[in-house]
Amino acid sequence: MSGFDIIRRNVEFDNPERVGLRFPSLGVSDILRLYVQLPRRLRTDGAQVRMDRKPRPALGGFDEWGCRWDSAPTAGHSNMGQVTYHPLRKWAMLSTYPFPDPSDPSLFDGLEEALAGADGRYVQLNSPFCLFERMHFLRGLEALLTDLYLHPAQVHALADRVIEYQLGVVQQAQRLGRGRIHCFDTTDDWGSQTQLFIRPEMWREFFRPRYKRLFDAVHAAGMHVRFHTDGKVNAILEDLVELGVDIINIHQPRLLGIEEVGAQLAGRVCFEASVDVQATLPGGDRQAIEREVHDLVAHWASPRGGLIGVEYREVDAINAPRETLQWELEAFRRYGTWYD
Repeated sequence: MSGFDIIRRNVEFDNPERVGLRFPSLGVSDILRLYVQLPRRLRTDGAQVRMDRKPRPALGGFDEWGCRWDSAPTAGHSNMGQVTYHPLRKWAMLSTYPFPDPSDPSLFDGLEEALAGADGRYVQLNSPFCLFERMHFLRGLEALLTDLYLHPAQVHALADRVIEYQLGVVQQAQRLGRGRIHCFDTTDDWGSQTQLFIRPEMWREFFRPRYKRLFDAVHAAGMHVRFHTDGKVNAILEDLVELGVDIINIHQPRLLGIEEVGAQLAGRVCFEASVDVQATLPGGDRQAIEREVHDLVAHWASPRGGLIGVEYREVDAINAPRETLQWELEAFRRYGTWYD
């Protein structure tokens, strides 16, 4: 069974022979993950473009939205950094702000070469910072959270413009991918360690309608929806499933509650999960990692599918031994064939 078949069957609950796997740093993956690229005008001179590599602005550089990123290289990797300049810091600038063009063909430079090397794998296209994250990058987090109360009309207008960009990326993916891109992959971190950043009712007013518009368009284009979110996001998990998310990527399963989430959603959505990157991986305890993988398979998978085991690649950033990746992979292989 090909990697594509393994993942599709897990996502669609069509009786896969095992859980899906995405451990590319160990050379094991049923998934080929591609990334929307920076426009040509923002690339470092002579930089080689590969869609299977995540693009990042240069240190102190700007992305296509005019956000400045400051990020310091660390041992063996470069962290994502943070936005230190917010181009829409004043609402008066909204009418003249130059939104990026999602139809820019250079966003998909390298697509054909990448797809030629798919080798039967399931192809995910990552277009990050879907809505909330991009909005607070543009305004600043504190400002945006205040805006939801003081300037709701402007927030609604900005949300519509941001989601239009993602809709444009989906249209390009459909046109250029011609059925070879299987999943639209995006992100919005919605939770602190204890709760959502905003009240669930406010989330449903401002953000749920835009997500629905995007996810409906993804499905109409023949792709699955993969959505990553971190933090204590239990209050909106049901919403995400109702909106049509096919794959929920979670890095903190213990924070959400493995048994609690499994009782609510197992068999209804496919989870793409790593061992908890805060509570388990940094400890470097092989037995604890194996127990957690066992619990993820037991509570989040179903006899018909529904689980993809994934690595958390930046183990150095969380002070986890690199051996934890191998231990995690071995555990998913050991426990993840229980579909038989």
